[in-house]
Amino acid sequence: MSSRDFMLKGINLRGLLIMDAGTGAANTTFWLAKKLKEADGGKIISIDSNPETFPEAKRKLGKLAELVEFIEADLTCMPQIESESIDLIVCHATICAVNNRPLRAIKALSEFYRTLKKGGWLIIDDEYPLPKALKPEEEVQVKRWQTYKSIAELVDGEHYTEIYPEELEFAAKLVGFKDIEVQKFEGESLSEEVMSEWKEEMQEMVNKIDDEDLKIAFWKLIKKIWKKYKEEGGIFPPYYVMRMRK
Repeated sequence: MSSRDFMLKGINLRGLLIMDAGTGAANTTFWLAKKLKEADGGKIISIDSNPETFPEAKRKLGKLAELVEFIEADLTCMPQIESESIDLIVCHATICAVNNRPLRAIKALSEFYRTLKKGGWLIIDDEYPLPKALKPEEEVQVKRWQTYKSIAELVDGEHYTEIYPEELEFAAKLVGFKDIEVQKFEGESLSEEVMSEWKEEMQEMVNKIDDEDLKIAFWKLIKKIWKKYKEEGGIFPPYYVMRMRK
């Protein structure tokens, strides 16, 4: 069973109000919209704190955009969304972004719980934390992620932080979720698109560093990681999908 099959296992999407918790590149919004179309109807609320993502998301969706409402909001505080109004929440590769400061992930879980109808589903997937490479193919991703965290800490004083599934499950139970299921999946290959986006973002962040010596050091490190990727490729670490109900 694929991770996406596991996500929606046993869930009839017809007529559901679905929250895409983190629009981003709109890949999940697009997938959910296609699924709703196949199920003969429903609606998606796609949420992101950065509304600049919305025009590109609408372009990607095309005619499917009629099924989607885009809302600017922080997942830890969504007063725009009524309590007990959502049937299904999908949070794909986003909980680590929410968890950039202590307890923010719990705040997001609390908002998910508040906005879900009784019996509604929350589905979260994210990477396992990977402090060091466990096999050679993971080295590029580990160095890529560690470099991002180091620069982000220097520039912003915070960074995305992955959550071990055991800790996320504990937090979800504290909030009130039940019937929690977790399944592990192997990481896919790192695409050149992903690596190019990372390289571009790192260049922008490095330029914000005041110390010239640090700038030079990080420039060299970024080029070294990019060279290793071009020569050897790489894979993402394993990731998990967690399903739970209110």
